[in-house]
Amino acid sequence: MNEKNHQISGLSQESREPITKIKAISLHQPYASLIAMGLKQFETRSWSTNYRGKLVICAALKNSKQQQLNYETLANSFDLDLTVQPWSSLPLGMAIAVVDLTDCIEMTDEFIDEQSEAELLCGHWESGRFAWKLENVQPFPQPFPIKGKQGLWNITDEEFEQLCADGFWLSRGELLYSAPLI
Repeated sequence: MNEKNHQISGLSQESREPITKIKAISLHQPYASLIAMGLKQFETRSWSTNYRGKLVICAALKNSKQQQLNYETLANSFDLDLTVQPWSSLPLGMAIAVVDLTDCIEMTDEFIDEQSEAELLCGHWESGRFAWKLENVQPFPQPFPIKGKQGLWNITDEEFEQLCADGFWLSRGELLYSAPLI
């Protein structure tokens, strides 16, 4: 298995033991929910990261009129029905999904030109910035409250336990989801 696969699976290269520290990132709405819905494939940043692996997507607590206007504009681009998913339905101050952060690409004009119009509306696309590739999106069945932070950060043991309680767990180093048995 190559180095990238070790990182993506959540296994430590040295010990091949499961890593129980999971990274998280806080994003303003509507961008956090667009990732959880599988509509936004890249998170754009001014800084790069070497981290590859599971990443918890957290919706920041901030709520502004401008964010609501952004959501309404983006909803039209993605053909979202605002009567079904109104702005007021988007969670704030919550962990809402887990994704695989699989790549960090320095943007070039050519790379930017390859993106869809909808994707371009969801970020700050400019040469020299970075596009974090997000794959394998798994929305949490029950988002849970979490105190966000800036940058990438490790979720706490208590937050990790909440993931486990909600049906997410580490098995052979990989974060998985299992629907509850009925």
